[in-house]
Amino acid sequence: MKTKEFQKILIETSEHLKKDYSSRFNAKIMRFEALYNYLSKFISVEDKNTLTIDIYSTFITLFLEKESANFPPNAPINSILTFFEVNTNKIQVLIDEFNAIDFEETIDYNAPILQEKDFGIYTQNEAQNNLFFRLQNIITEISKLEALNKTILKAPLIQAFQFMLQYDFLTQQLKPNSNFILGKRIF
Repeated sequence: MKTKEFQKILIETSEHLKKDYSSRFNAKIMRFEALYNYLSKFISVEDKNTLTIDIYSTFITLFLEKESANFPPNAPINSILTFFEVNTNKIQVLIDEFNAIDFEETIDYNAPILQEKDFGIYTQNEAQNNLFFRLQNIITEISKLEALNKTILKAPLIQAFQFMLQYDFLTQQLKPNSNFILGKRIF
C-alpha cells in the first residue's frame, strides 16, 4: 500500500515579520552610510565591507597609514586625530548605532540588496491541511452567497465558527485563521 506523502501548505505570510526584516535592513544600511560618510572625510576605502568588523581599529589603522608620515614617529595618536579634527566620540556613537541594529543576514555594503526571505506560515501535518481546505471551502461558499448580492455580516459569522475564520482588513475578505489551524491559543 502506497502512503500519501505530506506536503505543507502556505496558510499565510507574516507581514509584520516581513516589514520588520525590511526596516531593520534599511536601518542598518542608513547607519552604515552615516558612519562611512563621516569616516571617508579622513580615509579612503575602496571596499566598504572592510569597515564592518572591528570598525574603530580599522579606521585608526587606515588613518595612521595615510597621515603618520607627516608626523614624528613618536607623536601620540590622539594628537594626530586632534590635529585633523577627528571627533572620536562621534565615531564611537556612529559605530554603536550601527552595531545596535540586529540584522542576522550578511550584507554587501558596496551594493546593498535586500535578500528575499520566506515569511510564510505553513501547515505541519495532514490534519492541518485537511482543516485548511475545509475552511477554504466554507469561505468559497460564503463568497458565492455574496456574489448573489446577499448581505453577510462577518463578525457574527466569525464568532459562529469559533474564530476558525478571521477577517483580513487589507483584502476585506474572510480567510482561515492560521493560529487556529496550527493549534495555537487564540484567546
